[in-house]
Amino acid sequence: MNAEVITIDATSGIDLVKVQTQAVEGLQEINKTGRRVVLAYVGAWGFVYDRAVDLYHGGVKLLGDAEKRGESMEAALTKALIRFERQTDRSVDAFQDQVSDSAEQVTRNLGEAGETLELRLERQIERVLVNLGIPTRDRLERLNQEIDRLNAKLDEELARQHSTEA
Repeated sequence: MNAEVITIDATSGIDLVKVQTQAVEGLQEINKTGRRVVLAYVGAWGFVYDRAVDLYHGGVKLLGDAEKRGESMEAALTKALIRFERQTDRSVDAFQDQVSDSAEQVTRNLGEAGETLELRLERQIERVLVNLGIPTRDRLERLNQEIDRLNAKLDEELARQHSTEA
């Protein structure tokens, strides 16, 4: 390798100490600027890292808060569903009681109406039979009882006549 050595002639009126001082100061300024650039670069990455960590922690906190909120909403929904279920059960029970009472009332009313209708029908039939000259059931029962008494008397009279003839 060929290297040329540059020699500076001191006679040219250049103050070497001053040039050297300026060169050293320039190098120090470059050094400071380089250091500042490196520090800014590292600081920017530190800032990005801090933001990423903050973002991560914020996400974790957001997830935890969302989970807690979900748990509280689940508990509230469960309570609401239990209240709704109880209210529905009470409503269904009340409706069943009402239907049962209504059914009993309808049955009673139908029974009463049926009995009333039956009695009215019997009376009308009795009137028709009386108008036709046909005896009623009560009249027939009394006649049967009278015939039974008369038969019993006849049997007694026949038994007495047999005993006197013998």
